[in-house]
Amino acid sequence: MSGKITTAVAASIAGLALTASASATLVSFSDSSGLAAEAEFTLLNANQIQIRLQNTSTGVPMGFDSADQLLTGLSWNSFGVAGQTITGGTAVTGATSSSIGFSIANVGPGGDVGGEWGFGAGPISGLGNHFISGNNSGLTLFGGANLDGPANGDGPQAGLVANPLLVALGGTGAIQDEIIVTINLSLAQPNLDFLGNTELLVEFGSSAAFITVPTPGSMALFGAAGIAAIRRKR
Repeated sequence: MSGKITTAVAASIAGLALTASASATLVSFSDSSGLAAEAEFTLLNANQIQIRLQNTSTGVPMGFDSADQLLTGLSWNSFGVAGQTITGGTAVTGATSSSIGFSIANVGPGGDVGGEWGFGAGPISGLGNHFISGNNSGLTLFGGANLDGPANGDGPQAGLVANPLLVALGGTGAIQDEIIVTINLSLAQPNLDFLGNTELLVEFGSSAAFITVPTPGSMALFGAAGIAAIRRKR
């Protein structure tokens, strides 16, 4: 595919209180082409956030190839805590997910994919200040077995593909359709309120497409209907 698609959308942000020590916020990204993703953030404790990232696409733009359809990154601009950084973490496949087409080894549900995914600080290649990704640029791998050579974040290989497949993989290794990432933080994180005050973005392929959830302030550019589409339930 030539060029890239950058789409700003008014997506749904919904928060659910789980326990006194944990809370979750669900963010949905969608585009008229059928590209879609879901990211669920859960505050596990003061120094850990779990992110469930899923490719929920039902279609792709015309001209997308095997690699373009893969969900390869999620980013945001701020944690709302000055000096907060990601220091490490883990990445595993979801409870009903597995890898397909990997060149070295494939894993089933709950399989370690930390050798294919990692974290970084930006902005890099269109991503925000903090990100998790399977692409190589600016990446520190979570660590784990290399499942698809070379031994680095060599995305879009190892990105997330929808279930069912939308475009033939053509030899590209992928994860279908969800990973669970746990990030470790340098400072105490009191809550997930930053998700309502920062731009969130998902990347498909290697800069093939970006879908953005703007900050509430910038959403004024989209009119009142756009602002109303971001909401939080407590």
